[in-house]
Amino acid sequence: MPSTTSAETTSAAATRKTDVVIVGLGPVGTVLAGLLGRRGLTVTVLERTATVFPLPRAAHIDHTGLRAVQELGCLDQVLPSTIPNPGIEFIGQDGDLLMRQPADMPTWSGVPTSVYFHQPGFDTALRAAVAELPEVELRLETEAVAVVDEGDVVRVTTRDLRDGSTRELEAGYVVACDGATSPVREMLGIDLEDLGFHERWLVVDLLLEGSGLELPQKAVYHCQPARPHVVIPMPGNRHRIECKLLPAEDSDAVQQPAAVAGLLEELVAGGGSLTVERAAVYTFHGLISQEWRRGRILLAGDAAHQMPPFLGQGMCSGFRDAMNLAWKLHHVLRRGAPEALLDTYQDERSPHVRAIVERAIEFGALVAVLDPQKAADRDRRVREDHSALLFRLPLLGPGPLVLAGGGRLFGQPTIGGELLDDVVGSRFLVLARDAGALGSSAAWWRDALGAWVTTLDELVDPDPSLRAWFDQRGTGVVVVRPDRYVLAASGDLDEMTAAVRPLLAEPAPIPAR
Repeated sequence: MPSTTSAETTSAAATRKTDVVIVGLGPVGTVLAGLLGRRGLTVTVLERTATVFPLPRAAHIDHTGLRAVQELGCLDQVLPSTIPNPGIEFIGQDGDLLMRQPADMPTWSGVPTSVYFHQPGFDTALRAAVAELPEVELRLETEAVAVVDEGDVVRVTTRDLRDGSTRELEAGYVVACDGATSPVREMLGIDLEDLGFHERWLVVDLLLEGSGLELPQKAVYHCQPARPHVVIPMPGNRHRIECKLLPAEDSDAVQQPAAVAGLLEELVAGGGSLTVERAAVYTFHGLISQEWRRGRILLAGDAAHQMPPFLGQGMCSGFRDAMNLAWKLHHVLRRGAPEALLDTYQDERSPHVRAIVERAIEFGALVAVLDPQKAADRDRRVREDHSALLFRLPLLGPGPLVLAGGGRLFGQPTIGGELLDDVVGSRFLVLARDAGALGSSAAWWRDALGAWVTTLDELVDPDPSLRAWFDQRGTGVVVVRPDRYVLAASGDLDEMTAAVRPLLAEPAPIPAR
């Protein structure tokens, strides 16, 4: 990380105090800033660049990520520019269909199961929503040159990349959302656990406009040993092709225009007429940070974990980090919850991410077999049993904030014609079958934590699926966390309260910085 020199001067302005400094304004940093700002926390975001990255990197977002965008308040701006993900096809080495995995089934999430998007426009919409929040300050073309945890605050020295001037920030917490190379993580000396996956793939982004070609409007995995590759649709008449490099291929050579054109002719009939927006070789990794929190400094997104893109879960996992962390920072900074609440961030998120990374590695190893005999064996096994290529999001594991019946993402039925997340907002939800199930601790949830405490009978025109959910589980009450995960579902709210109250207690509100 760059350091200041004696020739540089620190701004004479007084040190600015803020609740949270976020380093990095990619999608994860932007969402986290918005979630914190909408909760009333003061946030300063540091970003080295002046504008959003002009080319797509991520291309897929699932329903969990869309619910984060919904809470940010810009889902209506984002969804019209996406295209639905109808499913995935897998083609064996003989060119025949191995299996088809649908992805457009109805869900209880209230939003599409998953969609494809064009990232520059997506990022622009997110950033615009966050920029409107008075609590959030975006400092573009600014980098963090020192981040020092002083025990009760974090002191951040920033440098303006336009004129070299430096300034100081004093923050309650710092969250590094600064990408795979994470200068903040490197500054702290935090190591990454290597899960043993490092593969080179050529990523080619294409414009079909004017080519006369039509490519499938679904993702297609071509599992041929001669050239394993994936074709992915994107909005705006775009497609992406990801090709595994063969061992003897040179990374620099395959990115050259003539080599890319030849590859497209090989993989797509008439591919020579396609316009290439970008062609770059990436090494896909499976890495997880060994520490997600050190004192008052935390990591999120690619700074905390990196995974192969085969499941489309990299950015989605980062959004789940932001959803998990935002409400916990809010409760620590505004509701007097103990700092131990933040220990549950890594305890919950790291195993969840690990399960996804390991599944992505297994998935990649299966679809990108280079040995013809092993590919034939794989095709036979997959045709007999499709489960090898299926994926479902894991649950949150049991812990201090995941009790009996918890760990599953709660659905989003409509209440009085509105989606549940919009009605609940960023609060806890305590929902009981009837008043008798609320016990004696309902007032604590309402008064100390600001939860919405209600019963099925009190809801206005609830979707019938909500009562059916209670009937199927035989439960009397459910507590849903602000990140939409079920904390617990049982018949005894008082028992739940006794278990979680030490982590969520509120001695007194803490004034804003």
